[in-house]
Amino acid sequence: MLRYTYISLTMERSDLINDRQRPSMLLGIILIGVLLLNGLHFMMPFDALNPYEYLSGSNLSSYQVLDIFIGGAIVPLVALAIGYTIHQFKSYGIGNLAKITAFVLALGIVQTFFIFAFDFLPGLALMTLVALFFLRTGSAVTFISGMALFLFHLVANVLVSLFTDIGSPSDIIYTALQDVNNYTSVFTNTDYFAMISLNIEIFSANGPSTLYGLVFTVLPWLLIGISLGQIGIAKFAKSNLLLSTFLFIILAGGGMAIKIIQVLTLGSYSGRLLAENFGGPVLALGYFVLLIQLTVMVPARILEIFGRMGRYALTLYILSNVIFMLIFYGIGMRLYGELEITGMIWMALVVYIFLMVLATVMHRFKISSLEKLFTNNSENGINK
Repeated sequence: MLRYTYISLTMERSDLINDRQRPSMLLGIILIGVLLLNGLHFMMPFDALNPYEYLSGSNLSSYQVLDIFIGGAIVPLVALAIGYTIHQFKSYGIGNLAKITAFVLALGIVQTFFIFAFDFLPGLALMTLVALFFLRTGSAVTFISGMALFLFHLVANVLVSLFTDIGSPSDIIYTALQDVNNYTSVFTNTDYFAMISLNIEIFSANGPSTLYGLVFTVLPWLLIGISLGQIGIAKFAKSNLLLSTFLFIILAGGGMAIKIIQVLTLGSYSGRLLAENFGGPVLALGYFVLLIQLTVMVPARILEIFGRMGRYALTLYILSNVIFMLIFYGIGMRLYGELEITGMIWMALVVYIFLMVLATVMHRFKISSLEKLFTNNSENGINK
């Protein structure tokens, strides 16, 4: 009887996900959302158009459904996960974490120039450097700081613009045809150097306004992610499953309800402003609570495949952008502007499955990766 009890307890412990495993599993699962978001930018001049004007029929319907689930939510969700991750590894020192973040920032900028002009990685890394200073503060200070930035953004930037533009002629978003034509001609061309030139131009445009936006759209969720790690969100979810489930339903349901406003207003500026800057982040919080709950309910051996993806997250992310570039741009299969939304979704799922298999192979045969430059790719975490 005692032997059976000992074996049962040992198996139970082996099924638990520890605090060092959880960030990898979170990043591995979130990667599918990132692929869907990036896929929109790879397949068409997404930043320069109004999808409700540019798309039509079933293609528009597919976009509307996809946008309700990911629009404005993926970047805050990644920021929450990164904030939670750096808190879990804070014992390795702010200096060490800053070196890693600076490396990711440099790599992100290089990737933006040569692969993907609309990559959010450089901005995320830059704001992470700022967020690292909050690892030494208490959970209350960190959480209040993050919420203060978010609420200030809602009042000063979102609500002011909302009341100014709602119902006015400027509330209509028009497609920037010149940018659409420019992007299409370059990204469907085989001239790789022209693509690099356009990437650099896009990256360097409106630097001050981009930096201002990052402070209010990325940094708050990094800080809130840190604070959730500080208060022990995983332990809270494990001991309060019913409450955390209710919290997920409220946040996700409320976020999606706000996102639907954009659909009802047919992509108006005010509808998109509210959906992207309020509905999206609220939905991201709901997603994060759900993912934390999954990691405390589902045995580690089941989620291990996502953990492997998370441990190679940087390598797999950059590889996914290379794959998308070869699929959509003129130097590859030239599907830019040709594929419908449903086709892109299936493409992203295929790429995700491929990355999942690749992560397993890399883990099995101990294949080197970018993470080797600053981790030992084991449960011990980051090398000093």
